[in-house]
Amino acid sequence: MTVQTETTKESFTLGAYIEGIREGWPEPDIERWIVCGLPRDFNILGVAEQRKALAERVPLTHSKWDALLAAVVEHVAWLHGHERPAWVDEPERFLDSTWVLSPIRSGRMESLMYAPAAFLRHGAIPDPRDLDSRGGERYEWTP
Repeated sequence: MTVQTETTKESFTLGAYIEGIREGWPEPDIERWIVCGLPRDFNILGVAEQRKALAERVPLTHSKWDALLAAVVEHVAWLHGHERPAWVDEPERFLDSTWVLSPIRSGRMESLMYAPAAFLRHGAIPDPRDLDSRGGERYEWTP
């Protein structure tokens, strides 16, 4: 398993975030790369590069990860003042039942209470401690 830890401006592509899913990485690695890595990598891009990246339609994996990836992309687009990409509204990018990623009961409750709108909308809700200013967030959303 090869985990990309840092994406350069020249190589940033949203499609890269499905590589681990297709290669069968362990779920914690996929989750960390999407939830923590994507906002951080997106944050270092200039505005033009961000717009270009958001215009790229990410192929579907037909898994729960499609909803999480769409939620993260929608969220970072909002954080950086961009319109949400049309592809995040595809029906396959929404879960029928809510998936809260935190395995800890208190973490699950905090996730539901403090999740940004994009995550609630897609039904894929990470632990609130995974999104903070160190990970590319402009504002912390933890209590």
